[in-house]
Amino acid sequence: MTFLLRTMRRALFDHRVRQMRVAFHAAYAPFFQELDETKQEADDFQRRVDAGSAQWEDYDEETGAGRHYGEEFGERRLEAEAALLLLRKAFVIVIYHLWERGARRWVPQAKRKPNHADLVAALTQASIVIDKAGLEELRLLVNCLKHNSEDARKLYVLRRDLFEGDFDPDSIHPATGKPFVNIDWAEIVVLTGDNVEHYFRVVQNSGPR
Repeated sequence: MTFLLRTMRRALFDHRVRQMRVAFHAAYAPFFQELDETKQEADDFQRRVDAGSAQWEDYDEETGAGRHYGEEFGERRLEAEAALLLLRKAFVIVIYHLWERGARRWVPQAKRKPNHADLVAALTQASIVIDKAGLEELRLLVNCLKHNSEDARKLYVLRRDLFEGDFDPDSIHPATGKPFVNIDWAEIVVLTGDNVEHYFRVVQNSGPR
């Protein structure tokens, strides 16, 4: 690859990564706003309760209807947090495939449909410096999220912090006394915004320079 071509492809890839990062933060914004508004409303309500002008739970003795404002605020918060987690999972998948498509263009490929190992080998052969460990971690994560793959167990060994804190893949089912057979790995993954930013940096550091 000539220096000019490599420079152009690098500039294009950097531009795409920046666009993806902008899209990520734009998609994030409404849910962060919902979290902020919910907190503010809950704090305001608490002040009203403290002042004696409101109460957390209303109950109509005639109809039996009840309303718990604290639970409503909690539900709104949980829904916003669930949406944020879904966005993070979606974007790490897109981030990996952005790198994957780029890697297929940067160097000639011996196979029509190269896999991850083929791409890494071709880039290494072409002296293109990549974050191999970061990309492998990202590949395992994407396979876990998309395919509920057993690769998730490898990811669990590498990054237990990417899974729910009380999760243990080798725990025993209380009813059967045997290990759990069908683990929904994708549902147990937890990602922060910092995790997503980390993978943006991984792919940005894994292309032509």
